[in-house]
Amino acid sequence: MKFKENLRYLRKANGLSQEELAHKLGYKSFTTVQKWEDGTSFPKLRNLNLLADLFNVEIDHLLNQNLIPDHAKVPIVGVVKAGYDLYADEDILGYEYCSNQEYEPGENYYLRVKGDSMEGFRIKEGDLVYVHRQSSLENREIGVFLLENNEVTIKQMIKKEGKVVLKAANEKYEDREYQEEDVRILGKVLHAKVMF
Repeated sequence: MKFKENLRYLRKANGLSQEELAHKLGYKSFTTVQKWEDGTSFPKLRNLNLLADLFNVEIDHLLNQNLIPDHAKVPIVGVVKAGYDLYADEDILGYEYCSNQEYEPGENYYLRVKGDSMEGFRIKEGDLVYVHRQSSLENREIGVFLLENNEVTIKQMIKKEGKVVLKAANEKYEDREYQEEDVRILGKVLHAKVMF
């Protein structure tokens, strides 16, 4: 039975949190949906009918077929500078595909790279970086950052005493130091896809 995987996929593909789905089904808390998705509980027939109607699938398919596509279509959301001085651009430029294992609807996206400041980490101009949307990073992880004046960049983050150093992987670029409150983390770079 593939129910719990299908439910999680369909919920995320439709942009619903566990809490939002629970409310649509008449529950006050997300815990029922959470239990369905982790396999510790199973919905009654009434709820299976509601889920099938909500997601426009047959109950048999919801229970017994793998509804997750082999390759998921992920949006390429704008351009990010591997350098500085590029303004944020949130237009969808197209789509790229990734494997199911890497796919989290609404949580992951691609950005196209401009500039050469991250070449030491094999992130080059024209590549696509696959980003997981999150607002925090561990020390020395590579992320996407929104800076003052709506500037977006990819850098390695180094934390030190209330400050954030954004470090390039190319000697031509100097490190930049910011107060933590002046840097917004948009996501973690999972990998780069070479396009040329």
